[in-house]
Amino acid sequence: MKRWIFGLVLAFALALAGGFPASPRFDRPVTVKTSAAGDPLEAVLAALAKSVGLTPVIKLPEELAKTKIRLDIEQKPFRKVWDVVLKTFGDEKIDFALLDDDLLLVAPPEVVARAQGQGKAPEKPQKPAVVRAFLTVKYIDPDQAIKLLKTELPQLSVVRVPNQRVLIVRGTPELIDEVKRLLAKIDVAPEVEQAKTEKAPIVRRFYAVRYLDPTKLAAFLGQEVPGIKVAQVPGQKVLIVRGTEAQQKEVQAILAKVDVAPEAGPPIYQRTFRLSNAKAEDLAKVLQGALQAKGVAATKGQPGQAGQPAPGGANPTVSIVADPRTNTLIVTGTAEQLQLVEELIPKLDKPVEQVNVQVRIQEVTRSTLNNLGLKWQAAGGNLVAALADAGLSLIFDATRSLAALNISATLNALEKQGLSKRVNDSNITVLNNQKGRIQSGFTFFIRRVVDNKVEKVPYDAGVIVEVTPQVTNSGEIVLKIHTEVSDILERNPVDGDVDKLSKQVSDTILRVKDGQTVVLGGLIKNSTKHSKQGIPLLSDIPLIGALFSQTSDESEDNELIIVLKARRTTPTTCPGTLAVPCGG
Repeated sequence: MKRWIFGLVLAFALALAGGFPASPRFDRPVTVKTSAAGDPLEAVLAALAKSVGLTPVIKLPEELAKTKIRLDIEQKPFRKVWDVVLKTFGDEKIDFALLDDDLLLVAPPEVVARAQGQGKAPEKPQKPAVVRAFLTVKYIDPDQAIKLLKTELPQLSVVRVPNQRVLIVRGTPELIDEVKRLLAKIDVAPEVEQAKTEKAPIVRRFYAVRYLDPTKLAAFLGQEVPGIKVAQVPGQKVLIVRGTEAQQKEVQAILAKVDVAPEAGPPIYQRTFRLSNAKAEDLAKVLQGALQAKGVAATKGQPGQAGQPAPGGANPTVSIVADPRTNTLIVTGTAEQLQLVEELIPKLDKPVEQVNVQVRIQEVTRSTLNNLGLKWQAAGGNLVAALADAGLSLIFDATRSLAALNISATLNALEKQGLSKRVNDSNITVLNNQKGRIQSGFTFFIRRVVDNKVEKVPYDAGVIVEVTPQVTNSGEIVLKIHTEVSDILERNPVDGDVDKLSKQVSDTILRVKDGQTVVLGGLIKNSTKHSKQGIPLLSDIPLIGALFSQTSDESEDNELIIVLKARRTTPTTCPGTLAVPCGG
């Protein structure tokens, strides 16, 4: 009876829904033209509804949502065009209803009926039936069983019958069946499995080891399969395994997976890198250290050698060979290793900055300094010239700057007046962090007896200046200066050996700006002059010649001034090249 009444209501609603009210706008002429390939049905319906001022709400079934239609209608009443499209392409699966506020609903008939409040009210879901079951626990503790069941099934209600191994379980039939399945797996006698293991016969099998180390493999099997005994046949790659049949199958499965041939290593390539600035031998050492830090094994090979694949399919060792003749690196390794080297070389093969160092060594006698009133106050720092009443005074002053002082002009003035002597005036260019050496003096040989053989060892004397510049990131220059002044005081007239040698050494580290001048002083050079005066002929007579001659020794102390000027000279590189100087 209810179904019959619902059918009548639905039919009446559909009859009301399937038309538009009498209004001039629904008889307004409209034009519909689709593309040659056709347009979706939903898009055509939406365009028609908007043409008469309606707001479309469209929900089509899946089979109609993908339907494309082709139309070419000009100036036909909207009401007729709408009915033709809906009846022709709707396939009686969609209907429409004009709702309040000009909303036009296009959807299946049951959706249109629900929108108008004529659908069937949803039925309330029925609660599942709850049943009660009594379950007996045979082997495990009932309280432990209750705790485990509540952990696995939180929605379960379970209690224990006092003083009995019976559980009262409440829940749906499906939940009760799940409890029974769990109890069937956990409520078993532990003696049954142990008895099966004890009764299983022990068998002995021999297994040949093809690739792995049998000693290490025996220890590995003993850990992975407890209860077995593994021994190695002496002198052979064969293992003897004692255990049950189930354990033997487990051993066979493990051996089939681990005792396999090692995979072949990745392909090996070789490539040459010609360097423009760095030395091949030095860069090869740097690359080896970088690759080892990256976890890549690197070796310093010889020309013609290549890296060989490591055993076990591991990454091969990359080989780096330096050819000093062409300044070229020959790298052999995998494609990944070659790519890593290729990324490092442009960062390391860069032109090294150069520093031009002007060194002038000026010698001034102390007697001249004292006569003219020249004073040296070793306070360290820069040199400043001032004209005093007693003469020219040259003072070290750390608070003054050399910017206003032309030190070369000052030393030239002293030299023209005969107050000083230029020992050396050199101009050298040194690579960054490399040592430059200037020597002004002489070299003599010292006898040395080694294993009854007389050797002559060369020794440099005079004034030696060694400069090591380092350009900082801020553009300043750190100068490591080593100065040495030495001279022969006494010499053996028989064999020429040196009996006494004067020597002064100083080491200084300074930080200067680019183009700044540094003056070092305080180095004393001692010299002794022997002179003999007498009556000719008579002074040369043995024994009595001393009565007609006079011998005098004159010693003189000279002070050395060392003037250094450092300036950066960065080599020019061509744009777009890998640190290659222009014109190279």
